[in-house]
Parts: sequence; C-alpha cells; structure tokens
Amino acid sequence: MCDYLHRQLLHRKYLMADETRIQVLKEPERNPETDSFMWLFRSAEDGLPPIVLYHYTETKARYNAVDFLDCFSDGYLETDGYQGYNNLPGIRHCSCWAHTGRYFIDAVPKGKLYDYSNPAVQGVQFCSKLFEYERRSQNKKHTFEQRKAYRLEKEKPILDAFWNWLDEQKPRKESRFETAVKYAQKWKDTLMTYLLEHRPSEDMLNEQLEELTPLGEEVQNLCKN
Repeated sequence: MCDYLHRQLLHRKYLMADETRIQVLKEPERNPETDSFMWLFRSAEDGLPPIVLYHYTETKARYNAVDFLDCFSDGYLETDGYQGYNNLPGIRHCSCWAHTGRYFIDAVPKGKLYDYSNPAVQGVQFCSKLFEYERRSQNKKHTFEQRKAYRLEKEKPILDAFWNWLDEQKPRKESRFETAVKYAQKWKDTLMTYLLEHRPSEDMLNEQLEELTPLGEEVQNLCKN
C-alpha cells in the first residue's frame, strides 16, 4: 500500500515536503543519541484525496530527498528551504510563508507584540494580511482559477509593499530580525511562486498539518522500539 501511495503521490502536481530531526532509542549498530531524520511528503490541495507519507532515514543527505521524489517532475514543491531539494530537476520550487512569518514572530521583542512601530511586528502584519486573504478566498469557496485571480488582485499589492518595506530595513547584525529579513530576501523568488498558479492555501494546509500532529507523536513513539 505504501508503495502504491508513493507512486500516486509522484503523479500529483503540487507537493509539500519537510524534514525533522529525531532520535531512535533502539536501532542496530547505532547509539540512541545519534540523530536520524523523519521526512514528511504530502500532496497539496488539488481536488484529489490527500496523500501523506512519512519516510525515515539515518541522515539528512540530499540523495534521500532526490531518491524519494524521483520521477516527480513538471510540478510544484513547497519546502522550508533545505538545499537538498534543489537537486530535483524539472520542478518549480515554492517557499513557505508560514516559515517566513515565524521568523518575524521570533524577532518580536518580549511584550512588544502590539507595538506596531516595531519592524518585526510590521513584518508579522504583512504575513497576517496574506493569510487573511487566503482565509477569505477559502470561505468564498473560490475555484482554482478564481483563487489565482483573487491573489493577483488582493495579495500582489501586499507583496509588492512587503518587498519595498523589506529593502528599507536596516536590522541590527546577528539579531533575530536580521535573520527574518535575510530569510525572506533569500527566498523572494520562491515565495512569489504561488501567484503563478492556484497553489494551495497556506493557511488551510497549515491547519491540515496540525491535524497530523497526533500521528507525528505516534511515529515518535515508534522510534523508541
């Protein structure tokens, strides 16, 4: 069944991938403190039944992503920026706005969440506006083509303003805000990719991934055996 779902996944047009460090307490010829990795590969919103697959590897070597996604081409892949996915030919890369927003949230000084003069808070607000329009599009039950047009009308101006604002920032070196600014600037092109298609709603998919948390915890428990 896993092999069948794997083959079906590679025929989808929109995929998401993420990887996280874990430790397996009982594994032949490996110490319990040795890091391993659990990869999550899933289909994005495309009108078909969702597919979610976990894949365990001993390392985070680039070939693990390449091997698992072999034969996936002419599609869109959303990731958190791990360079290993760049070795996949013939795909369009998408970066995650949730990750981008998280960097700005981490940069907000304690007790300053509602200080809208703070640049980190301003960065959070830009991301929040994008997510708000994604929720509105979802609530309006837009078709894929309507969603694409809605994004160009509502979200593109916000994005243009965000990049202009970002270029004006002068963050303190080695600060969390500098990390947030540099992350967004580094992945600007792939953060804009979602405007090219009716790519899935970031907000909705984040909610779906949160629903997978109990399954993720179960996988972690299995690593103890």
